[in-house]
Amino acid sequence: MSATIRDYSVFDRLGLERKPVGVKFLPDKPEGIERLKVKRAMCEMWKEAQEGDPFYVQEEDFMCVEPFVLGMREPEPVLQSGVVAGGSGMFKEIRANRKLYQYVPKMLRGTVTHVAFASVDKMTFDPDVLMVVANVSQARLLLRSDCYTTGDGWSAHGTPVIACSWMYVYPVLTGKMNFTITGLSMGLYAINFDFPEGMFLISIPWNMLPNIMENLGDDMIYHDFKAPDRETHFRGFNAKLDQLRKTMPAYKNWPV
Repeated sequence: MSATIRDYSVFDRLGLERKPVGVKFLPDKPEGIERLKVKRAMCEMWKEAQEGDPFYVQEEDFMCVEPFVLGMREPEPVLQSGVVAGGSGMFKEIRANRKLYQYVPKMLRGTVTHVAFASVDKMTFDPDVLMVVANVSQARLLLRSDCYTTGDGWSAHGTPVIACSWMYVYPVLTGKMNFTITGLSMGLYAINFDFPEGMFLISIPWNMLPNIMENLGDDMIYHDFKAPDRETHFRGFNAKLDQLRKTMPAYKNWPV
């Protein structure tokens, strides 16, 4: 794996309690990284990397539907039919569960055989996606750090099940940041995953990382715009508008 040298310490400015984790999807076994010694669901591997050494996994190491999502094998008819979750009460009818298998993001068959995980302080590869756990204040800064220079908006995509598809694969295939909130994924909830509810899980694809990291280094990102009260805010806002209306050429003959 070729590594792009980056200084990820800029994320320290957010005051994150948990280390961001880099994930890379590979067609071959990676060198210099040990294989994970226990089987896990892919959504759990994020935490495994935060707390331990870098590792890679292959098809036999997954416990859920990840091999289908990663294109390692064809999905079983019992899954695609919707019978599993559709008949368990998770969905009202089989058809609802069956439908989502038509559109959940997934890798092309045979393109991924191994997946590498590492926290940013131990990462020796250029990640395809960087995963961040943040509280509301930290998430506000992180989501703003893209819009700050691009003006692009953000959005969240997901389903109650197969959260790994949306958090790991969707950002890589679309080049768009994605996020969810702990407690929304029924899979994570079902296994009693120990992230506190209400935390943001944010996935940043590789193409957005340089811009976001550069903006996180800008002091203005951390400027607190919160006014002492609403009256102070609107008074300052309207004063600024009045000042600009007097100086902007567009207002010389406005309204026309």
